[in-house]
Amino acid sequence: MPKIKVFISYRHDSNEHREQVLVLADRLNKDDIDCDIDQYLNGSPTEGWPLWMERIMEEATHVLIICTETYLNRVQGKEKPGTGKGVKWESLLTYQDIYENDSLNGKYLPVIFKVTDAKFVPKPLKSGSHYDMSRDDSYEMLCRYLTKQPLAVKPAPEGKLHLPPKNGQIATSKINSDRLPTVKGEFFGRVDELKLLNDAWAGNDTRIIEFIAPGGTGKTKLLRHWLDHTVNIEVLIAWSFYSQGASEDKQVSATPFFIHAFDKLGSTRDISSFTTDEDKGDHLADLLRQHHALLILDGLEPLQHASKGMRGELKDRAVRQLLKSLAGQNNGLCIITTRIAVHELSDRKHVYSCDLQNLTAADSVKLLQSLGVQGQQKALEKAVMEYGCHALALSLLGNLLYQRYEGDILKRDLLTALVQEDGDRTSRHAFKVMQAYQEWFASDVNLAAELALLHLLGLFDHPIEKEVLQVLWNAQIPSLTAGIGADHWQDAITALRDEHHLLFKYHGMDDQGNACKSTGDQLDCHPLIREYFGQQLQKMQPDAWQQAHARLYNYYKVLPEKELPDTLAEMQPLFSAVAHGCAAGLYQKVISEVFRTRIRREDEFYTWKKLGAFSDDLAAVAHFFTTPWRTPAAGLPEDVQAYMLNGAGFDLRALGRLREALEPMQACTEMSTKKKYWKNAAIAANNLSDLQLTLGDVAAAVVSGQKSMDYADQSEDWFQRISKRTTHADVLHQAGETARALEWFMEAEQLQQEDQPEHPHLYSLQGFQYCDMLLAQGEEVAVLELAKYSLGITKAYNWLLDIALDQLTLGRAHYQQGNFPQATDWLDQSVSGLHESGYQYYLPRGLLARATLNRDTRNPSHDFTHAHQDLQEVYDIAEPNGMRLHLTDYHLEMARLLIAEQQNPPQSPVEKGESAEDSPQKHIAKAAKLIDETGYKRRLPELQALQNKVAG
Repeated sequence: MPKIKVFISYRHDSNEHREQVLVLADRLNKDDIDCDIDQYLNGSPTEGWPLWMERIMEEATHVLIICTETYLNRVQGKEKPGTGKGVKWESLLTYQDIYENDSLNGKYLPVIFKVTDAKFVPKPLKSGSHYDMSRDDSYEMLCRYLTKQPLAVKPAPEGKLHLPPKNGQIATSKINSDRLPTVKGEFFGRVDELKLLNDAWAGNDTRIIEFIAPGGTGKTKLLRHWLDHTVNIEVLIAWSFYSQGASEDKQVSATPFFIHAFDKLGSTRDISSFTTDEDKGDHLADLLRQHHALLILDGLEPLQHASKGMRGELKDRAVRQLLKSLAGQNNGLCIITTRIAVHELSDRKHVYSCDLQNLTAADSVKLLQSLGVQGQQKALEKAVMEYGCHALALSLLGNLLYQRYEGDILKRDLLTALVQEDGDRTSRHAFKVMQAYQEWFASDVNLAAELALLHLLGLFDHPIEKEVLQVLWNAQIPSLTAGIGADHWQDAITALRDEHHLLFKYHGMDDQGNACKSTGDQLDCHPLIREYFGQQLQKMQPDAWQQAHARLYNYYKVLPEKELPDTLAEMQPLFSAVAHGCAAGLYQKVISEVFRTRIRREDEFYTWKKLGAFSDDLAAVAHFFTTPWRTPAAGLPEDVQAYMLNGAGFDLRALGRLREALEPMQACTEMSTKKKYWKNAAIAANNLSDLQLTLGDVAAAVVSGQKSMDYADQSEDWFQRISKRTTHADVLHQAGETARALEWFMEAEQLQQEDQPEHPHLYSLQGFQYCDMLLAQGEEVAVLELAKYSLGITKAYNWLLDIALDQLTLGRAHYQQGNFPQATDWLDQSVSGLHESGYQYYLPRGLLARATLNRDTRNPSHDFTHAHQDLQEVYDIAEPNGMRLHLTDYHLEMARLLIAEQQNPPQSPVEKGESAEDSPQKHIAKAAKLIDETGYKRRLPELQALQNKVAG
């Protein structure tokens, strides 16, 4: 076989990127594949770089193209003239070679180091395979291609195979993960909706369909029917969030969905390895785009804001990014069912929203008749109108009339009115029939097991395995599972499933669509049924409700193999333990045994500082509230209530949900002050001050900051005294009161030296706040020393946020000194670290600093396009979340960027997503208005300078 010779073409994006390329080249050479890169040369080649590149590429049997965004920009000529000449020259040689070879290519192979870079593969290379080095098997597949060693050898035929045709056989999917509930009964109507689905799947440029309707309208049944009659689905991921509960204000974690989807689609990434939630969403979108895939997200409303004044925005950032990405590009189709429209998908070109109505009267009558209901046509029509043509209510009614009253439609008058008007207008019809079932089962001792099983299903917000129900059966809980034998349980399952159609079995599916025996049978019913019977058990038999949840708490808390799980995936049983333990009223046990010790890990705050898992932490915190985020559970001591209020506020603030965070933080401050819990009061008032500052109420932030210092002094806790002084000083700095701010910073540093002499300077967040003011004073040299000192401490403890903030300080200091390469390196690290930390609240600071660096024409590598991209991300975070100080900084920096572009016309036009008439004057006016409204006086000199610039 001829000698293999490989050359790697890449762009020097960063030191880390260069190291990745070197590692790949070294590995190839060690595996006897001759590989060349420029890093192996000592200085410049004797013939010069252009001739060396041409010669080395001509000699190579294969050229590996390391694809990144910057590489693609240079290939496409989007970089500033004079930069990236090597990449441009190599790409021209590549394009010419492919062109001369009649567009055939077996030599130039695209390689990526992370899955999200697949979109940066140059067009001439997209027709072939690319190799993702983040996947475990990609290096082997690359080597097999280079060395012509196939993964499998085609066998010789042993005889002719004859298979008779089997008309009507449904083809199996390559990946068939179907978590959509099985809905009993015949299907009627929905002709237009079925056509909509068929046309979209056939390829009419629709990328996302959302069906919007109240619970029980028939959204899931529509999808179930369409799925069962659609044969050409190559890849299916169908997940039901609706099974996690019908309450629209519920806080639900999307982590289990992402863990499941990544596993089914073959991702090698751990759920905790993503830098940001947005990266997680992008990764799943990229995986789906590798196939003609069908993604179904059923019952999305628990992940949406549905309270008064909200517009159906998604709470979960990863799901939000997934849907935005798929709306922009999708090789398959995404289908959503929800009670409220997804705000982020409104007015999207390739998204179709369908308001699903109740059944027609004619189809409603057919539904009743299919269930064995009999009567005159007028009586049937009157009945369906009484029940609003509501699909679930009619299904329940039809089954009840057939099973108990021989299908006589007139006997519906025997159903009593609802004892309590629970649920919304559409669900009350269904609840009325459920109440009739409850009365029937309760009146017949032979049906006690059926009623008990429905009550058990009401304990859960998801499908449940029989082995978990066995735990409850074995407990012999009085008035619930006591005295009911195993045979009766099985008979009850069969009856509820086959006779009453209230229950269905769910079998986990493998990738070939076959039932997985390893997962065991799961039982489930419509979420409204679980909601009703769960509420009845809680109200009528509170002791049984609590005992059952207590058993489940004890079951789930011992499931993890590790006492302290490392990842979110390993931690999922602990989150289930929190849910059931709180439902049992075991708040103190849950806090001491699981939440504080194994999830948050006391002062380590593991979910915050190590995982950046604020959404999952908030979902757990929600169980300690009666009304999120206003009323903690009555069974909590007041100090724990304050702890939960503060934790909820902190999670919400980190997620960028600032308006929601305000109420729990204010409540925590008031409660802690009233009870004289001075340490908690100091923390709460401090967090409130920081929140008020970002929301743009500087005057209130100053008042809260002063209170936090007073409370800290009364607590006599040295750390609280130091940290609350620096936060208050930072607020004063933003208010333009520099002299007072400096006094408090100096006093905090003095306390630091007295109380912690081994660390005589402020560090972590406190050091960052101090350095921010020093940078405004032009003290770059002092700041560099302080930031390096702080970084040594924060790295030792692996505090994700604090490390990123120290890197931000170093980047800003180097920028102010004019050291642009160092500034670029530190700011890139900072933005990446801020993403990884999960603190949406602090991220705009890093993005603004990097935008400033890329806007500055003194920087030889300035990049207006990237500056626009960073500022767009600032706007996307700040504007919907009411971060008015960040929004002010955005407008000031946008004005400076637009002025710089006007003075450098060869640069690219505005790509921010706003109108082409965007002008510096408009941004300056908006910044001026915000400064006046917020009291953000620190920015007055910058505002004045810009006003003078555009005026002169």
